[in-house]
Amino acid sequence: MLPIKLTSAVLATALTLVPATRASADTRDFLAGAVLGGVAGALIQKEVRKQKLAHEQQQRLRSRAAAPQTYASAPRRADPKKTYPTSIPATPEGREIQSSLAYFGFNAGHIDGRIGPATRRAISEYQSYMGYDETGTLTSFQQQLLTSSYLRAEAAGDTTLGTIASLPDGTKGLLKLFREDLASGATQQRNLTPAPSSAPLTGAIDL
Repeated sequence: MLPIKLTSAVLATALTLVPATRASADTRDFLAGAVLGGVAGALIQKEVRKQKLAHEQQQRLRSRAAAPQTYASAPRRADPKKTYPTSIPATPEGREIQSSLAYFGFNAGHIDGRIGPATRRAISEYQSYMGYDETGTLTSFQQQLLTSSYLRAEAAGDTTLGTIASLPDGTKGLLKLFREDLASGATQQRNLTPAPSSAPLTGAIDL
């Protein structure tokens, strides 16, 4: 009887141990599967995020290529400062030239002693009338002829008017007339000096 009972006990113990062993193996398989599943899931999620980022980057590149490109305008350079010529100085010589030109009918502008553009144009007109090169700048002889003719005509007073009336070019004609006198050296032959007054002196005391 004892061997039968002992055998039964061993069989019962064996039967008891078999499920426990299987349960332990299942637990290990579950844990291993969970670990492997977690690692695989992490890798899958990482790949998904990577693909998502790549897709978003492609979308941004496509949107940027489709959008019109704008470029920042280059900084505007400041305009260089303009320089202006200094004021033309007024001189007595310049005033005399302007007065002479105006007297003979060449418009030199305002008589202020400054040889500006208007005076240069008048000089060119004077040179053209006299047959000189139109440079706008007087030579020494041209200036002397112009100013001395003016002073001579002014000094003659009303007598000059008769001479002007006899000339085809009027006042301008005096310039050519006086140039002929200068060439011949007969500056006093034209009788353009005022005649001495024959009116008696008033207030004279007889001694």
